[in-house]
Amino acid sequence: MRTSPITGLALLGAGALLLAGCSGAASTDSGAAGGDANPADTPLSYSQPHTDPFQNAENVGSMERFAELGYATIPATNADRDAAQQITDIQTLINKGAKGLVISVGDADAIVPAIEYANDSSVPIVAIDEAPASGKIAMIVRADNVKMGELACEEMGKRVAADAVVITLDGDPVTSNGRDRTNGFNDCMKQKYPNVKLVNVATEWDPAKAAAGIETALNQYGNVAGIYNQSDATFFPTILDTLKSAGKLVAAGQPGHIVQVSVDASPMAMTAIRDGWLDAAVAQPMTDYIDYGVDYLTRAIKGETFKPGNTDHGSVIEERNGNLVDLLPTPVVTKDNVEDPNLWGNKQFALDAFGATK
Repeated sequence: MRTSPITGLALLGAGALLLAGCSGAASTDSGAAGGDANPADTPLSYSQPHTDPFQNAENVGSMERFAELGYATIPATNADRDAAQQITDIQTLINKGAKGLVISVGDADAIVPAIEYANDSSVPIVAIDEAPASGKIAMIVRADNVKMGELACEEMGKRVAADAVVITLDGDPVTSNGRDRTNGFNDCMKQKYPNVKLVNVATEWDPAKAAAGIETALNQYGNVAGIYNQSDATFFPTILDTLKSAGKLVAAGQPGHIVQVSVDASPMAMTAIRDGWLDAAVAQPMTDYIDYGVDYLTRAIKGETFKPGNTDHGSVIEERNGNLVDLLPTPVVTKDNVEDPNLWGNKQFALDAFGATK
């Protein structure tokens, strides 16, 4: 019997617990109030910006980690793509007694008042995956999304002809991930593959807008050779359906194949690489977002502070826009390493969360 997303994530956390102090680059305990607090008397929670399998798994995983560590929890919230609602959600969680929050940011600028409310309430926040524009965060745990865009560029550039057209499905620019993945890819293509024409589609993370943009580009250009997909967890089924409807779905190695490179490396992407539809995916370290995000939060609640520098888990903590960011490594997945069991898209909890099988 397959495990549920909750059970799978609980098993993941039990095997990947990051002990206090393991993240490196941390100062000694500051002696702040609450350093000796009983976890059972220290409610924690999670703020989710919208619904998709990736966001759902981050939410469930974080809440399960809190419970595993013995912390009381307040039910997580989901803003359903409403930036104002996420502000209300965070304020409500704090008013209900949350002593710390892990959040995934929906709108980097709009979320700032909620961060400031938490700061005024002395409630530590750790952001995972996405970064707020400002406000004091104990730690931001995410990938270097500019680098992810650059890696996608390199995978695309070596596979398409110099005079080809490449469609880029740009994420929402109100999110740091959307901006960074777009800029990293576009700047790299301009520098290394200047003769490739980019057709940028503003998707706002909406699959319907992605499909419409692909259809328009295919009708307008006869030499579309590639699609850069900034979130295969969000867009991949839509892309396959759109290419199939247009008679353009051709496997890698066959004449007429449209090269596809994505970000996330979700279970759907892993299957697509095996089947020959997807050429490469830059993997988000989603399981690390959960484990390190919860670890940083529980340490911050105890009064610990952090500083820039190398960590002992292969990443670097940098200061960006007044906050510290733990930038986690992002491997590239191709047919050569798609079976690696350490990739999050191959783990059972992820297969369950996405309703996928290997």
